[in-house]
Amino acid sequence: MVGAAHVRREEIQVGQAVVAKADVGEVCIAPSCQGEGLGTALMKMVVGQLKADGYPLSRLGGYRRFYERFGWVPFPRGYIDFALRGLTSRGGFTDPVGYLDRPEEDARIRAYDGCRDAAACEALYAAFNAGRTGAEPAQSFGAGAGNPWRVVYEVGGAVRAYVFASQNAPPHTRFSSAVSISDGACDPGDTRPLGATLRYVLRQAAIAGAESVRARLPLDPSLYDLYRDSSCGFVPSLWQSSEGGNMLQVLSLRGLLEAIAPELTERLRMAKQATGEVGLRVRGETVGLAWDGERLTVEEGKGDWVELGQDGVMKMVLGLVPVEQVVKGEREDVAMLRAAFPVQGTATGVWG
Repeated sequence: MVGAAHVRREEIQVGQAVVAKADVGEVCIAPSCQGEGLGTALMKMVVGQLKADGYPLSRLGGYRRFYERFGWVPFPRGYIDFALRGLTSRGGFTDPVGYLDRPEEDARIRAYDGCRDAAACEALYAAFNAGRTGAEPAQSFGAGAGNPWRVVYEVGGAVRAYVFASQNAPPHTRFSSAVSISDGACDPGDTRPLGATLRYVLRQAAIAGAESVRARLPLDPSLYDLYRDSSCGFVPSLWQSSEGGNMLQVLSLRGLLEAIAPELTERLRMAKQATGEVGLRVRGETVGLAWDGERLTVEEGKGDWVELGQDGVMKMVLGLVPVEQVVKGEREDVAMLRAAFPVQGTATGVWG
């Protein structure tokens, strides 16, 4: 064997719909065989196999100049960035260690124990992310224990929230903070335990000397008050490197739209959208959406269409930006697209 690539099947939610995604990684060619075009041949074979297997979407992380040749395009990663010093009205800075100290809350926080907590955390994840675009439908939690950066909030023997973080080795850059949060969840009916747990982790990060914490938490305005009240300050952000990093590829526009058609149908019904048609064109593939007031049909595109880049259509599907930022010019069908693809409180992680 002189080369290999690993493909892992993942799933990503778009509202209540689920889209299969091929995550490509561990691409390698033996050093003695590099420079002979084997990497190019390997990636062409991978793309062909993904299409044959029916994947509508693929993601990888790598060098832009190489992987763009095979159809992947740069796509931003989503984060919530927490500053560990807040600017006060008098121009000074808040001391995070003292400001975030809540002894009565800390007494309820302990290290995650997989044997005791896995099932409860899996249930919290499912409830917190039910119907949340950008999230995986479910998560499995391991049996590890004793990691001080993976903590749960417990009341009366019941786990009410968790936050999983890690301390990262230097060097630290704008894309890699000294402490990062990979996940967090709670009962959506009571977010206070998540706020308390988040505050605890941020305080521990400040004690450890971190200047900021980068978190893979939802870009959800309904949670921004919680983020604000649990920290010294935060910024929701979409980061993208010019050299490489996170990349997406729409392998089948029709397959993508067919997978999410039930969710789009429900959105159009809720919006009481008037009947209409719109065509979308991505990478030379044109697909039509026809709405009759009750059912959305995905069909062969004809007539006028909206030309979109892969990054544009995925930002629209994930609800990251308003449709008007993706679709340029005055069009009568923008209202239908706006109803089908609203801005949403999107999860981060699976798509980046």
